[in-house]
Amino acid sequence: MSQSNRKTWVSILIAAVIIVGMIAITVVGGTAFFFYRHINAQFTGQENAQQQFADARARFSGQRPLIEIKSDDEPVLHRELVAAGRSKAKLESLRVLAYDPRARKLVRISIPFWLIRMTPAHHFSVLTDNGFDFDTDRVRLTYKDLERMGPGLILDQTDRRGSQVLVWTE
Repeated sequence: MSQSNRKTWVSILIAAVIIVGMIAITVVGGTAFFFYRHINAQFTGQENAQQQFADARARFSGQRPLIEIKSDDEPVLHRELVAAGRSKAKLESLRVLAYDPRARKLVRISIPFWLIRMTPAHHFSVLTDNGFDFDTDRVRLTYKDLERMGPGLILDQTDRRGSQVLVWTE
């Protein structure tokens, strides 16, 4: 291999490494920005958290949640709400408001619905923390069910330890 040929290949290799590095930085930075924009956690007292839950629940007054978790931790999906829904409204996001009183931590999550539509499995699970074990395999909830139901209350739950979760679509 001639000297000029070798210099050409070294230049190509260096350019390829730089391009791959820039793509990796862009992906990591984009992912960090996405999480920064869609997940908000703050430490707050019980009173402030209760007020935020009351404000969020106010828009769903009189509405029954799609999912109820009974005292034996068994989830019940109210399919009649999905069947009765037939909403034409396009869902923009799935929102979660969760509070852990022991850690005094309030978490707000907003998941764009286009991202939920892209999930490889047609069902999903958003609450799989130690405090809340919500497995959609047991209730077979899909994003299409949520779209049929339209904007509304999905889950409003308080567990034995006082942790609260409110999930809705808009």
